[in-house]
Amino acid sequence: MDKNAEIALKLQALRADYAARLPVEIQQLRSLVEHLTKPDPAIQLDALNQLRQRLHKLAGSAGSFGFPELGKQAKKLELQTQAWIDSNQLDLGLVRVFAVAVAALDGLAQNDSPKKTPVVSQLAPLKTNILIYVLEDDQDIADEVCMTLRHFGHQVEHFSTIAAAEAEVLRHPPDFMICDIMFTEEGRETPEAVAIMQQQLPVPIPVIFVSTRTDFDAYHAAVRAGAVGYFVKPLDIIRLVDCFEYYLDRNRSAPHRVLIIDDDLELAEHYKLVLSSADIRAEVINNPREVFEKLQDFHPELILLDINMPGCDGAELAQVIRLNQDWLRIPITYLSSEQDEEKRANAMGRAGDDFLSKPLGDRELVTAVSVRAARSRQLSDALDRDSLTGLLKHSRIKEQVDVELSRAIRSGDSLSLVMLDLDHFKQVNDTYGHPAGDKVIKAIAHLLRQRLRKSDAVGRYGGEEFVAVLPRCGRDEALALMEDVRQRFSEITFTVDQRSFNVTLSVGIAAYREGVARAEQLLQEADAALYKAKAEGRNRICS
Repeated sequence: MDKNAEIALKLQALRADYAARLPVEIQQLRSLVEHLTKPDPAIQLDALNQLRQRLHKLAGSAGSFGFPELGKQAKKLELQTQAWIDSNQLDLGLVRVFAVAVAALDGLAQNDSPKKTPVVSQLAPLKTNILIYVLEDDQDIADEVCMTLRHFGHQVEHFSTIAAAEAEVLRHPPDFMICDIMFTEEGRETPEAVAIMQQQLPVPIPVIFVSTRTDFDAYHAAVRAGAVGYFVKPLDIIRLVDCFEYYLDRNRSAPHRVLIIDDDLELAEHYKLVLSSADIRAEVINNPREVFEKLQDFHPELILLDINMPGCDGAELAQVIRLNQDWLRIPITYLSSEQDEEKRANAMGRAGDDFLSKPLGDRELVTAVSVRAARSRQLSDALDRDSLTGLLKHSRIKEQVDVELSRAIRSGDSLSLVMLDLDHFKQVNDTYGHPAGDKVIKAIAHLLRQRLRKSDAVGRYGGEEFVAVLPRCGRDEALALMEDVRQRFSEITFTVDQRSFNVTLSVGIAAYREGVARAEQLLQEADAALYKAKAEGRNRICS
């Protein structure tokens, strides 16, 4: 059974369980209403508080489980109980009307006709071998582009005419296209032909156009044909790959991580499953005292926090989280069916960043979380990542070593640490200039991101030195992986002012073993292995 089918069954099971418990929940509400007629004010107040809490929970969850009318009516009744609590006064005539309305909830629970809970997204499996069509009538340029992309592990097919490409694109659509704008011998312009092809495809293909033209009409035509990039000849291959890899990274990047804190575990599990169907990792806790441990272990990019929780409400818990400097950058979005504007404003003023109103539809939940988590990651990346390569900065990659080592110690899983350095890099800068050196650095960064897994962490440790953290990867696996990287990188040809050159790299690998307790020790062992690789002649791997 595939992932989405399994999630669909779990969602349906949750909804069935929820529906089965509704009659019991409504009967408990009716019993509490009877306590409102007791002559003891303490009993009345306790019943009102319990009614408010139960109706609030019902109002927030019913819509998500497919009972929208029941949720709306529960919210009205909740507001009435809150009004009685605020005024400290009960009107027995209104209590009788209230009792009838509570009893009517049972009919809403039976007569609501919810649709089956949908699986929000059908995710295609992540492709590791991207198919690229290169449409270029200049054979020299085509050879250079194709060779470079193949070094990065992609499947590339070249077409020297638009006519040859058209039939193949419709028969077997690629994942990406790189196209020259003008095919002189055919007398055709590619953007017009690509735009026609795009209309016949179920999913548009991202395209990068290359040309000698710099006029507005050329750019405009490229946009209409689905352009995600436009490069002017003479072509900077590494910049083109940079653009191409940017779009690949959006699919290759690790799933967003969201922490859901809600005392309604059933509803929280529903949210978790819906987010999982959209390839978003979610963890759930309902005890505020567990928050520090979960933050330390899970490192969420977004917190969804219910406001109304017993013992420690959401606004208080948000302030608790904000007192810890490590978690200041994590956005906190309140989840609540609370409609009182003053209460919402107070909550927002106490450490919260945003507000989502319950009930939340599945699509609304996924969209809201995706946008907020993506923005959170974008801001974190701006702080944590090297501007040239997009890799983690020195301090952040060291933190990742700490995190993964701690996890390996707890779980007993394997862990490998890789340290690599570009050979004779100073000569590259001295001979070809620093812009050429930047191209080389960006190329190895691209290759590392492309060849490593989503769960791996890669950082720029120094000027031309890099570190990769490979969880659940033993020494032999790491050796095989880095040998592939070393070989592919040595075959990439860089060109500056008609001069071509290649660069090699040296690699040191350290594997976690029992007795290694500090990240610094693992880093020192990888550094020693790297030093050995350089001492033995460079362009090799030592461990």
